[in-house]
Amino acid sequence: MYLNQDWAGDTERRAKTHVPQEIVFAEKWRIGLDLLDRARATLPGAWVTGDDEFGRCTELRAALRQRRLRYVLDVPCNTLVRDVAERLPPTRPGGKPRRPAFERVDRWAARQPGGRWRQVRVRDGAKGPQVVKVLLATVQTKDEEGRVGGSERLAILRSCAAKPQTWYALSNDRVARLHGTRHRIEEVLKEGKGEVGLADYEVRSWVGWHHHMTLSLLALWFLQTERLRLGGKNPGHHGAASAADLHRPAPGAKRRRRAHRRGGQPGAAA
Repeated sequence: MYLNQDWAGDTERRAKTHVPQEIVFAEKWRIGLDLLDRARATLPGAWVTGDDEFGRCTELRAALRQRRLRYVLDVPCNTLVRDVAERLPPTRPGGKPRRPAFERVDRWAARQPGGRWRQVRVRDGAKGPQVVKVLLATVQTKDEEGRVGGSERLAILRSCAAKPQTWYALSNDRVARLHGTRHRIEEVLKEGKGEVGLADYEVRSWVGWHHHMTLSLLALWFLQTERLRLGGKNPGHHGAASAADLHRPAPGAKRRRRAHRRGGQPGAAA
């Protein structure tokens, strides 16, 4: 559980909610990295994905590279980037070509020629294949403190809808198809809030919150495994009902119904 600095430093509030003494303030990306380190021994996985709250952190991306983990992390549209392959003319005759200045990634993307974009089928959706336009480049980034990072793969993905959405992501490998996996995870968590009460907690203690999260996630895990086992929504034990599933009427039932409609009684069999 993430505690902001005010909560982490409030001893009275910590005592009332039974926060363990060893818990200290940590940024969300550090908590995520710690969870990842603890889970890697038993949890299989080839990629680390995350939204721009994690992607904007150069320290996290560097830590993932040190662990030899592949990642694709969204970054904000105001991230400062520089195309490592781009060169500007020298300022004087006989001089060396210059590196371009850093600029916002959305402005850099806006001035790229149409030939740099290509269409990629990322996954099959409920309404058919989902196709996006992708622009790939090798870039350097500059963080908020002005530090220049190493070379990374930049992927800009733009939907093909009437009102297109654009995502900016940094990676150390190919990213177009992997980028969409994060959105599926978000969809599952959204379902958890609606189906198993993931967000409907009224606990007031550290342990109580963790109990609620654990039980809700176990229930969500059960629903997902059942969906995979059954191949989608469960139509019932024997599938959808049809005319063949109805019981045959008992002998004489039709005659009794006709007699009932005429207001009389059925005759006895001879």
